[in-house]
Amino acid sequence: MRDELGVVVGYEDSPSAHEALRWGAAEAADRKLPLTVCHAWEWHYHEWPGELVPLELVRRPARRLVKAASAWARTRYPELPVNTLTDRGSPAALLAELSKGAELIVVGTRGYSALGGLVARSVSGHTIAWAACPVIIVRGDAEARGAREVVVGFDGSRASVAALGFAAGEAVRAGAPLKALIARQGRGTDAGARESIIRAEGLAWEKLAVWRRHHHDLQTSVELVDEPARPALLEAAWKARLLVVGTRGLGEVRGLLLGSVSQAMAHHAPCPVAVVHES
Repeated sequence: MRDELGVVVGYEDSPSAHEALRWGAAEAADRKLPLTVCHAWEWHYHEWPGELVPLELVRRPARRLVKAASAWARTRYPELPVNTLTDRGSPAALLAELSKGAELIVVGTRGYSALGGLVARSVSGHTIAWAACPVIIVRGDAEARGAREVVVGFDGSRASVAALGFAAGEAVRAGAPLKALIARQGRGTDAGARESIIRAEGLAWEKLAVWRRHHHDLQTSVELVDEPARPALLEAAWKARLLVVGTRGLGEVRGLLLGSVSQAMAHHAPCPVAVVHES
């Protein structure tokens, strides 16, 4: 199934969605996977399409939209297999369902305008919360700033180890330096907190060494900063082409995620953000 869907892009008629398409197509080509462009359409009336309005008239705009997007991707990457998919319902629910068989989900920042600025209900927010695979939210313009490095937030947890592995793969494919950032503040000042920082730093170097053994050109670094994770990652994001963070999955996200680090990065970072669930 993952080989069939490959990289899934949630698409709509907006500049943000086209940036997601551009990023997703490049990811699929680099990974040698298919690209799937999807769009969910919603029917806000009591009568089901077909009773008053022919169903095809309702579906046609969605199909035209994904057809145009797939044509753009095929022109840019002639060898790339491109699939299209449209369905009735919530775009967030569709992306969450497709994530069960996808390697990667890519979305823009705006989502669907009907959801407005409600972070906890946004398409990207819902997708981060419920996706079964990594999600990239394409935001900011890292290329305009000349940003090159991939930055990953690391604290030694299983979620951050998964995030580091994803970040390393992205850095290798992009030929970019990789930095693991460890925030000291917020852990406390006792001996146990200091030991956890030392363990996290050692684990980061250990995992990076494995990647360097297989990819000799990969430039890696570990940076410890005297700030809480949120401001430290936001500051580092200004110099990043991609920021990668981990999340511990559904136990953390069933409620309003307005306070979580992953959601904060997804909605405020000045560069694309990848959110990786604990493996």
